[in-house]
Amino acid sequence: MIENIREYIYSKLGENCFAKNEDGIPAFAQNRRRIITLYVLRETIGPMIDRSDDPESTITLVMQLDSGIEKEIVEIPARKFKSKEKLMGLKLCRMFNAINPQYEYNKVKEISYLGNPNSAIFGDSVVEGGDAGQAMLPSRVFYSSSYSIRSRPDITKQLTHNSLSEAGTMWDRSTGTNRSSLFNTEYILPGVFFPSFITIKNPTPESIIHLILSLSERSYGAQTSITGPNIKNNIVGIYCGEDELPITSYTVSRDLQSELNDGLTNDSLREMINEYVLNLMGKGERGRLLSKDDLNGFLGWIGHLSSSDLSEIYNSLKEDAIELIKYANIVKPKESERKNKAKGQIKKEEKSEKDEESE
Repeated sequence: MIENIREYIYSKLGENCFAKNEDGIPAFAQNRRRIITLYVLRETIGPMIDRSDDPESTITLVMQLDSGIEKEIVEIPARKFKSKEKLMGLKLCRMFNAINPQYEYNKVKEISYLGNPNSAIFGDSVVEGGDAGQAMLPSRVFYSSSYSIRSRPDITKQLTHNSLSEAGTMWDRSTGTNRSSLFNTEYILPGVFFPSFITIKNPTPESIIHLILSLSERSYGAQTSITGPNIKNNIVGIYCGEDELPITSYTVSRDLQSELNDGLTNDSLREMINEYVLNLMGKGERGRLLSKDDLNGFLGWIGHLSSSDLSEIYNSLKEDAIELIKYANIVKPKESERKNKAKGQIKKEEKSEKDEESE
């Protein structure tokens, strides 16, 4: 069954874009010119807080336009998306028993715990040290920061809050008055678009499925991740080739500034962004672009994979991850495995000697 799944993905994206076990090197250890880039148009569907060290202000960037005008746009750092999607990937691995039950996100205690699909794809490290040793897996998935198309004043709103008392009200019983612990919080409003690009290098067919399923995350931000869904991830294009395309969220936001006007609706803005990005992605000279009906059919196929199909996919991913940490010498092969390999080598040499004698 897993072979049928691979063949279908090869037919859609091209077999040359994927890593395989070759020359004794596991698929996850391959280092060749193979990339797949997902173009994701992220849309806020609920208020979202995007801030760093300033408790009241949204993270922004002042963009310098060709006309000499400065424009302040909202920036969502890459880590705010990747961390949430890595956590979703962790949930998927747990669902299909592809990870050690003792594994803890950002608190890996044993080197052997790195032998799981999520660590192999998103990168990971042993943070405990000591007897656990030290090891690190680089990420095969690369994110860049995402930028809004419209300016900050048009897409954010500041709200004033008052801290509640222990009773859950603003009444302070010790003074017999209302509390006055006011603070401001700036929210990104619903209906805001953030074009994003996610690139995976030397992927396997199964790792693409894992990455796409990880984009089913809906709750982002630190404070607003507990308030329900606030971002919908719309995969609009998948580019497969040898080189990363020179397109980023920043360049898209910059180049579309001249096209913005007060008469744009959300639907027309969405269509304008997607048309512009897909046109650029289609100009890649050494790859192919999957979009529109073909892409919808592909994503629909992934969405309808059965539990048994997904179990087989995650078993294959787990095997690939274990092979990676063995190949990288992160986990030493068991003594029995070393002995078997040694015996195999001796038999091979004996056979070679017999063949020479017969000649």
